[in-house]
Amino acid sequence: MLQNLKDISGSAVPVRVGGTTANHAIWTPNQKEAIIQNFATPGADQPANVTWGPAYLESFKVFPKGTKYTIGVTFDSGKKGEDASVAEATAFYKGMDKDLYAIEVGNEFDVFPVNRNTTTWTISQYVSEWLSRTSAIASRVLPKNNQRFFQAGIFVTPGTISADVSWTAQAAIDLGIASTGLAKTFCTHQYFGAACRPVKPTLAGNVMNRTALIQGMNYHAGAAAYSVSKGLQYVIGETNSIACQGLAGASDVFGAAVWSVDYALYAASLNVSNMYWHMGTGYRYSAWQATQNGTTTPGPRPLYYGNWLTATALGDSDAQVVSIVNTTSLAGYAIYSSKLHRSKLKSVVLVNMEVFNSTSTPATQRPSVSFALPAKLGGKNCKASVRRLTAAGAEVRDEIAFAGRTVALDGTLSGRESKERVSNGVVNVRASEAVLVTFN
Repeated sequence: MLQNLKDISGSAVPVRVGGTTANHAIWTPNQKEAIIQNFATPGADQPANVTWGPAYLESFKVFPKGTKYTIGVTFDSGKKGEDASVAEATAFYKGMDKDLYAIEVGNEFDVFPVNRNTTTWTISQYVSEWLSRTSAIASRVLPKNNQRFFQAGIFVTPGTISADVSWTAQAAIDLGIASTGLAKTFCTHQYFGAACRPVKPTLAGNVMNRTALIQGMNYHAGAAAYSVSKGLQYVIGETNSIACQGLAGASDVFGAAVWSVDYALYAASLNVSNMYWHMGTGYRYSAWQATQNGTTTPGPRPLYYGNWLTATALGDSDAQVVSIVNTTSLAGYAIYSSKLHRSKLKSVVLVNMEVFNSTSTPATQRPSVSFALPAKLGGKNCKASVRRLTAAGAEVRDEIAFAGRTVALDGTLSGRESKERVSNGVVNVRASEAVLVTFN
């Protein structure tokens, strides 16, 4: 699955490993097993804690060549916590070598501050302890000429879980989180509702809702601009549709694939450098599942098709994205390549986020929108091809296709690519569809 995306985009997909699990992980050098997971309750999505052994490092050698990893280490307090952070960082730095891109110290400590006094915990205290801990890791683990190795922040988007909105990228930067020169990126996490809350999110209300998407991204627009102005790339370091590992019927259906294209490109247009889609065995919002999990079988999931289109559209890592259509249900993005210091339009992505449910409405009544390509692109004589991401409806889980092709259970792309020609300078996009327009 990852090799496909590398072949399409030209570079290996960056991978972040850690999160909540890293907050409760213990490096055990004498452990023979790669990883031992301890679950508080049978069938839980996540283990209560894990122990890692040296064999765990072998797992980082199986992904495509060139894969760069961001890895989380513990942020327990005191000297014991520092020694644990250093032990884990040492193991990962030595065991992963050039594949290690960044280290995260702690996960979502703005709302889940492990072994800290939650009544007195503040962003000022966090920054002070983070600077001390990363300095300790740098001095005890990293070479003096290469210590800018840390992803800072790892906050939840302010206001989405806690009423305390003081934990912002700007506040952390102003408090000096980049003052030691060890931080290379600033990271925030983003979800659009939570499955573990009493009122359940929905596909139409939370996922395929462009008003909610734009509102959710307002914070990131300012955070990204400020971070970049201070020399830190801005990253959405953990994200997906619905928090608490996704929700059946909202996160694991075709509508989520269409939404993911809109979300990823909208974020890119706001100076977000990278997005990391959260995954886990059995999670409802995963892009694929690698192994059998209870009654859930391995194979691709709808989200992967959205990743496929996005990777095809962005291609080279120098791509620049500009929002050109932005309504309550429609989105359009112009994607430029800036190789050799010259910007050149390479493609346009058009998304129709109107929800179409094939179980309640006949296919013949599926609405659509026609987009007229600008005269500067040739108007009615525009020479372009269209690759369509489509399925019967937003609610389906199967029979999804991108440009006529599908993903087999073993991860291979199958079928012959089908491109449509642009007719009279107009591209038609049906409800719950996305298209990639490439200019010849």
